[in-house]
Amino acid sequence: MLRKRPAAVGPVETRGAQLADEFDRAADRYDLLTRLNPGYHDALHAAAREMVSLLPRRSREEPLVLWDLGCGSGLSTRAVLDAAGEDTRVVGLDASAGMLSRARAKAWPQGVRFVQAFAQALPEVASDHGQRDADGAFAAYLLRNVPEDQRDEVVAAIHDEVRPGGWVTLQDYHVKGDRVAQAVWTAVCWALVMPLAVVLRGNPSIYRYLWRSVVDNDSTAQLQARLERAGLTDIRWRTGTGWQRGILHTVLARRPEKDLT
Repeated sequence: MLRKRPAAVGPVETRGAQLADEFDRAADRYDLLTRLNPGYHDALHAAAREMVSLLPRRSREEPLVLWDLGCGSGLSTRAVLDAAGEDTRVVGLDASAGMLSRARAKAWPQGVRFVQAFAQALPEVASDHGQRDADGAFAAYLLRNVPEDQRDEVVAAIHDEVRPGGWVTLQDYHVKGDRVAQAVWTAVCWALVMPLAVVLRGNPSIYRYLWRSVVDNDSTAQLQARLERAGLTDIRWRTGTGWQRGILHTVLARRPEKDLT
C-alpha cells in the first residue's frame, strides 16, 4: 500500500537544504570523528547483522535488495554489505552532496548506488530507481533530521517500500524522558565531541545541532507509536553498550505478510 505524499512546504525544504549544507561542510572530517566515538562502528555492524539474519530470502540465486537511508559517507552502507554480502543490491540515499561525494569515492561492488534526495522523497526515488519491494531498509541517525511533523510520513514510506515480510532497522540516539541519559549525552557532547570538532576542523556547528537534535528527538515510546501507526509489527529494541547504554537505541520492525492498515 503506497500512501500519497503531500507536497513539501517551502520553509521545510529550506530548513532541510540548510541542514544538508551543514553536513556538506562536516563531510571531510566525518569519518575521522566517528572513528573516535567508541562503539559507533560496532553498533552499526551489529544492527546490520541482526537485520540481515531476519530477512527472508526470495531464493538462493537472487541477491538481497536493501535500502540504506541517511547513508551519509557510506559507513552504514559498508555495515550492510559486510552483513549481507558483496552481491547485495543497495541504494544509499542522503540529502548531503558532500557526504555522498565521500561515499562515492570509496570502493563498492557493482550493486551499490547512491542517490541524493531527502527521505521524504523515498517513494519517488524507489520508483525512479526500480527499488520497489526491497527486502529490508536500514536507517541510522535519520529520523531526528526529519521535521517532527513529517516523521510519520517517512516511517510510512519506509514501510511501503519494503516487501511484505521484510524488515526495517532504525538506529539513533533517544534520551527524551530519561534524565540520566540526557545528562550523560550533554556532558559527552559539550566536554568531548564539540571540542574535538574544533580541534579537527570538523564544522562544530553540526555537532551543536547533533546535541540539540538528540535532546529534541522522539522518545523510544514515541518512535514505537510511529512504527505501529505505519503498520509495522514484531518490534524489538536494543540499547548500546558502554557510555551509550540507554542513549543509543536500535529498533527492528517487520512489515507483516498481510498489511494491518
